[in-house]
Amino acid sequence: MPRLIALVASGALGLGLLGVPATATAAGEQVVTYGDVTRDGLPDILLPDGAGDLRAVQDATGTVDTGQLVSYAASSPTGTWQDVQFTHRGTLRGGIYFDELITHIAGGQQLYLYQNSATGFSSSTSFYLNGSTIQGAVTCVDGVGSAIACPPELGTDWSNATQVLAVGSVSNETTGTPARTNLVAVIGTKLWLFSPGSNNVKLLSTTDTLLSGLDWSGYDLIGPGPANGTTTCTDAAGTTTTTAQATLWTRERGTGRILAYPITRNPAANCSVDLSALADPARGTVIGGGVDPAAYPVVGSVGDLTGDGVPDLYGQDPAGRVTVWPGTADDPAGRPGAVTGFAAPSAP
Repeated sequence: MPRLIALVASGALGLGLLGVPATATAAGEQVVTYGDVTRDGLPDILLPDGAGDLRAVQDATGTVDTGQLVSYAASSPTGTWQDVQFTHRGTLRGGIYFDELITHIAGGQQLYLYQNSATGFSSSTSFYLNGSTIQGAVTCVDGVGSAIACPPELGTDWSNATQVLAVGSVSNETTGTPARTNLVAVIGTKLWLFSPGSNNVKLLSTTDTLLSGLDWSGYDLIGPGPANGTTTCTDAAGTTTTTAQATLWTRERGTGRILAYPITRNPAANCSVDLSALADPARGTVIGGGVDPAAYPVVGSVGDLTGDGVPDLYGQDPAGRVTVWPGTADDPAGRPGAVTGFAAPSAP
């Protein structure tokens, strides 16, 4: 069912902090649910309440204040979650079965990784563009992996980043083994990909990928997870692999259209990750429309909110209400499970 979630912010503390165990199979094995913050196997929309605390909202009858408290305002980099950019899908650390939080202050030099613990998001590590707590140089490649000169606006910190999104794994996401997330960011006006690092100290690779030198400043980045379904690719040696890779959606601010940019594999390049669909923001595939920024200043996705296995879209209006547009999936050849549109939301 399409859902509309009424959000009323009064600042009450509501439910307690995290304490639910990670989802497990009948055999006792943990299962990864990307988008899950509260460790109950369901993806969570994170929103600040009136007191500046951060809460997880799932239930169509819930409000921000009855949502599960995941971080107090005082734990935010600024003392309130109302003024901070935050994103979650998986984590940059290895072996974690639920989402951790990546945050950025507008104009700030560092990102913050908040660990998901029984006390919520209270402890963080800050890091620069090289993924380290110590600022250092990075190198740059283009979308096919060829070395390029890093443009001046990239620098070595995050001060020119206007959007940062945990998009999930561009290589493969499985339900059994946690995959470290990639970050996609608009820096200046260009679109960049940042790959996870080698350990919990080097949170990012020092090689950054320029996905597009065109202007992405008029697009809101959205991370639905593998919304392009699965990709099956056979390499030159005859080895066939099937992967579930991250997809990027955007909301085109001037029109309210939702566009999709699939990340796939290139059989002509030994089935390497194919990022070519992200070269031009205007050439995304239109899968929805009518999500006007004036009506829905906040737009996003945390994957499947309706329980049908298909990623969904949500938007928050100026009054605080959240509307969910359920994703609809066709099954075209080579793209089983790809989201190609959205069902209409319920009336308020």
